[in-house]
Amino acid sequence: MRVDALNGNFGNVVSDLDIPTIVDDELRELLTCLYANRFLVLKTSGLSKDEYRNFARRIGDPIPLSRDADFPEIAHISNMETSTTKSRLGAAHWHTDQSFRKTVSSVTMLYSAQAPVTGGETKFCDMAAAYDALPESKKLEIEDLVVEHRHGISVSAPKGDHKPLPPAGWDPEYTVFHPLVRRHPETGQKSLYAVTGTAQGIRGMPQHEATALLKTLSAHVLQSQYTTSYRHQKHDIVMWDNPTVMHSATPINQATGQHDARLLWRISLRGSPPLFRVEQQADAQTA
Repeated sequence: MRVDALNGNFGNVVSDLDIPTIVDDELRELLTCLYANRFLVLKTSGLSKDEYRNFARRIGDPIPLSRDADFPEIAHISNMETSTTKSRLGAAHWHTDQSFRKTVSSVTMLYSAQAPVTGGETKFCDMAAAYDALPESKKLEIEDLVVEHRHGISVSAPKGDHKPLPPAGWDPEYTVFHPLVRRHPETGQKSLYAVTGTAQGIRGMPQHEATALLKTLSAHVLQSQYTTSYRHQKHDIVMWDNPTVMHSATPINQATGQHDARLLWRISLRGSPPLFRVEQQADAQTA
């Protein structure tokens, strides 16, 4: 397993790793690398849907994303048969996956079944580094704040963000609350969480004050030193750590041929990796 830094402010590329036969020690090393570097690009020689899903299940619990009877965990993101202007621009905004739900996402994965020669990048924001850079006075000010989240354009959305597309039948008034500063469920590292995307207010704070604070934090985290991007290449798995990362798709045109066609297989995960759950249970039994 070879790990190299990607061009940009953060993120690593992992090669010489056989995903279908990965063993526990390699998986532990991979996840440690993910948590330390926010997002990873795994180079593969090609995977079947079964192989991809089986790998994902070793990292968390897949969230059903499609009506595919055989692979409900895998959503297709495409600019071929699907209209890009109507269907996928909803992801072209800074957000954290599943932040509008009570149970948030741990890891998101995109496998490139087909990738365009140019375009279609995904942008990433390092929320842990942005938190670490805050003045101590600001950290104390926001330590115990709880943010109100609803699906829809955030009050702190930067200019140019697209309005997100809700799941079918979603109640636009459904509201959940998450800490503004979260500890990573596996590492304990503190990070800002979802300051834009679905953030709509702060519990117990007047709306104008909450909006101003969220806008200030959104502008802070989206400074160039905390952001980077990656252009997907065929057979890549791009995976990121949702507790410490916001991301945004970039608009892509409708495909006109093989050179600009894109097909991504998306899997979103919840919960701790089963490997870690087993180890935690073993530690508890011997304590």
